[in-house]
Amino acid sequence: MPTHSKGARRYARLLPIVAAVALKTYKGNAWSFSFNVTDRCPIGCSCYWRAQARVKELDDDSIAAFFHGMRRQGFVHATLIGGEPYVNPRLLERITPIMPTNWIVTSGTTPLRWFPKTTHMISVDGKDAVTHNSVRQSAGLFERIEKHLSRARTQWRGEFPAFAHCVLNAINFQQIGDILTYWSGNQLLDGVVFSTATPIRDSKDNHLRLSEKSREWIVEELMRQKRRFGDFLCNTESMIQDVHPLETKQQTPETCGTARLTQSFDTAGDRIKRCILSEKADCLECGCVITAIYTSLFTRKHDPATFGMMLRLTTV
Repeated sequence: MPTHSKGARRYARLLPIVAAVALKTYKGNAWSFSFNVTDRCPIGCSCYWRAQARVKELDDDSIAAFFHGMRRQGFVHATLIGGEPYVNPRLLERITPIMPTNWIVTSGTTPLRWFPKTTHMISVDGKDAVTHNSVRQSAGLFERIEKHLSRARTQWRGEFPAFAHCVLNAINFQQIGDILTYWSGNQLLDGVVFSTATPIRDSKDNHLRLSEKSREWIVEELMRQKRRFGDFLCNTESMIQDVHPLETKQQTPETCGTARLTQSFDTAGDRIKRCILSEKADCLECGCVITAIYTSLFTRKHDPATFGMMLRLTTV
């Protein structure tokens, strides 16, 4: 199929999604949701999920019914997380066709598969195996990510959209340029999205907490690397500025776009208070890229570059 024809069809599918998002945002109604596909994970990192209470998972039929219900309510985007979503790949086959567009956030520890209307967000937390495997507390994980991405990108020949999501923390924050250099060089990803680590009460990740000075440095460094790598560094200049400590100190659940426009659910189908990070998250130091997107795109700036970035991350 000619490239221009494929592009036209893609934008035709995007138009009703964009229209629904614009209308719901204008009315202050949620249009996306996150769902913990499983309450299990094979790796041992001290992430926000481990600070939450374990729950009993719904069965696959109930989860599929839940997704159909969210679609009937007008939701147009789902973020599939966990635990690790790939613990139950057969469920992913059932639920990804239901929503107009999806993200799967995965550690990449198992072989990756193509799913319809789905962009993969691969968790990458370092420039190399030593750093990443240390942060994730899982030997050999970085190497498995590369192997699984290489296989998926080859098998589906350019039809496997995948980005890295890197959470900058006290161990890896000085590796921004090296991370971008490595992954732009091997061409296994379409870009890298950066968040900064958000402190979570009751988690065991205090050793990862960033100082205010470090967070200021991150903003300056991301701006420098943005000029070097362009769109491969997915965060726009507006989004980068939104993780500056002077900006995050003004954040509250009442003003947070994520808390207002995205609903989060655990694998029992129950609402997670506030956002996927739960009410245990420290909003004053929140560096979540989703919050930066909402702030840049909807809350006050209406940044066209962020709109373009979101279209890149959307598979329909």
